[in-house]
Amino acid sequence: MTGNAWKAIVREPLLHFLLVGGLVFGAYSWVTPEAQVETDSEVILIDQAELDHLKTLWKAQWRRDPNTEDVAAIIDRYLRQEVFYREALRMNLDHNDQIVKKRLAQKMEAVANDLSTLMQPPTDERLRAYFHEREAFFTLPQAYAFKQLLFAPHTSEEQLKQTLASLRANAEVAASLNSSSLPFEWELDSETAIENAFGGGFSKALASLPAGEWAGPVRSGLGWHLVYLEQNQPEHLPSFESVRDFVARQYEYYAVLEAQEQVFDELIGKYEVRISAEDVPDAILNEFPQS
Repeated sequence: MTGNAWKAIVREPLLHFLLVGGLVFGAYSWVTPEAQVETDSEVILIDQAELDHLKTLWKAQWRRDPNTEDVAAIIDRYLRQEVFYREALRMNLDHNDQIVKKRLAQKMEAVANDLSTLMQPPTDERLRAYFHEREAFFTLPQAYAFKQLLFAPHTSEEQLKQTLASLRANAEVAASLNSSSLPFEWELDSETAIENAFGGGFSKALASLPAGEWAGPVRSGLGWHLVYLEQNQPEHLPSFESVRDFVARQYEYYAVLEAQEQVFDELIGKYEVRISAEDVPDAILNEFPQS
C-alpha cells in the first residue's frame, strides 16, 4: 500500500477510534508478551493504607481534609494513573527511562492524545460542525462600551443635573471632571464583567440609556454615575471565521479529553478493581461493585 493510500484511509471519517487504538495496543502487546507482566497485574487494590496515603498527599497540597467529592476524584485519578502506568509497562515505554510511575502514566495519556490527533484532525469541516453544535458556548454576551463619571452617594440631585447639563453643552470637559480612581473610559465588555466591577444593577441600567450622549444619573454599588454610552452590543453568535482560532483550541482540548476517556474506559475493563477501604464514596463503589 502506498503512503498516499494509507493517508487516505487514516483520514476516512468512518474509521473508528477504537479500531486504531486496538491496533496500537495490540502491536505493543505482541512485542511485550503477557508473561513479562507480573502475576497480579490484573488486580488494582485500593486498601485503607493506600487510600489514607493518597488523602494525606492531597491534604498536604490543599491544606484541608478532602470531602466526599474530593475522595472520589482522588480515587479516580489514582485508578487512571495505575491503569496507564501498567499499560505503559506492557508497551515497554519505560525502556531506558528512569521516570517514575506518574510520568509513565502521562506517556499512556500521550498515546491517547496522538490517537485523538490522528482520528479527529481539526479540519475546517470538523471545526464548523463543532462550532454549530455548541453555538450557546460560542455566543457572545450582551456588552457595552461607555464613559462614566462617578459621584459620591450623597451627591445632590441638583448637582447631578447641573453637571449633566454642562456635559451636554460641552462634552470635551468630561475627562477633566473625573476625580475618582475608577477608569473614565470602558472598552467593550460583557454585562457580567461590568456588573462585577460596578455592582448595584449598574449594567442592567445601561440597557435603557440612549447611545451617543451623556445621560443619567445611574446608581451603582459605588455611588452615582453620569454615563456616555458609546456602544450597546446585543448578545449574538459571531461568524465562524472571526472565532476560528478559539474554536480550534476548544476542539483540540476537548478532543484530547475525549480520547483519554475512551482509552481509559477501554483499558479499565481489563482490570478487577478491589476496594477494601471503608470511607469510599458510593459513586466509586457503584462504578466498581465488589464481589
